[in-house]
Amino acid sequence: MLRLRDARTRELTDVLPAGRRQLRILVTAPGQVRAYLAADLLRRAAERSRLLPEVSELLPATAEASQLRARCEALNIHPPEATLAAPPAADGTPPFDVAFGLAGEPAGDLTGLARLWARVADGRDEAELAQPPLAVRLSLLRHGYGEPLGAHWAPADEAGTLSRWRTLVAQWAQSPSGAISRPHAEAITEAFANDLDSPAALASLDALEEDPAVMDGVKFETFAAADRLFGLDLARDIGKY
Repeated sequence: MLRLRDARTRELTDVLPAGRRQLRILVTAPGQVRAYLAADLLRRAAERSRLLPEVSELLPATAEASQLRARCEALNIHPPEATLAAPPAADGTPPFDVAFGLAGEPAGDLTGLARLWARVADGRDEAELAQPPLAVRLSLLRHGYGEPLGAHWAPADEAGTLSRWRTLVAQWAQSPSGAISRPHAEAITEAFANDLDSPAALASLDALEEDPAVMDGVKFETFAAADRLFGLDLARDIGKY
């Protein structure tokens, strides 16, 4: 079961009521890439859990829309299926299961839109333009979606990590294959299920890279499977080595 921390109660809450498969997600922070990234991570985790996610957004300002689309595409963020010009009317039953918004939400006409609200910290737009996009994505994943980007915000450092991982994955792909490393894979899956804890999930990937007890072919399979959650194109350089 996927769980998120409700911004209103601060408690971990199941994302979906029992017996339902459709996951309705809303992004209420136009222009904030981190809100779209959080929705993208939830979409990926939901698909792994055999749920049917659908992401909607409140319409961004016209001047920002094309730039936002380009930045999200560069960061491997799947675009929303629907764009709303205004919040839908809430008639007592929230039309969405999860909403990702900024501090202070829900408020005003946003109240009642979603059963569960998740608070997303502001990003640093200027840094997002200065480094390879997926290195920026990796650096954002080192922080929880509600965690401010502090002193450890280092996209330039993560560019080296991303390059190393892609090289290793390409090299490991040439080794005899094997089943994924279940302890590492389960730790990554559990981290995502627990409030989209991408820092903990990445720590498990870091540990797998350095684990001498795991064969290279197994590392390849585990990294490739985990990247369905991380979205870092880790298998991009297969065939180059």
